[in-house]
Amino acid sequence: MRFGLVLVALAAIAVMLVQVRRQETVVRHEMQQMRNERVQVRRKLWDQQVRLGYLTGPARVRQRVGEVALHRSGDEGRRVAQATEDGIVDRN
Repeated sequence: MRFGLVLVALAAIAVMLVQVRRQETVVRHEMQQMRNERVQVRRKLWDQQVRLGYLTGPARVRQRVGEVALHRSGDEGRRVAQATEDGIVDRN
């Protein structure tokens, strides 16, 4: 009788141990997926930061101001274009 009870208890412990190891494997898989996703998000963030740096750089700002000045007419457009060439951007 005691032997049967011990055997059932050991079988229950073995089943629980297998279940815990299975859950551990599932959790490790989910953690790895999250790490991979984090790497992708960081790469995307890095690319956006590089693009923002390019778009806000002095050369690109001067180029864009020059493009805007071409679309303006009259004295105001010439004034903006001249300020761009001189390295001065008037904010009026």
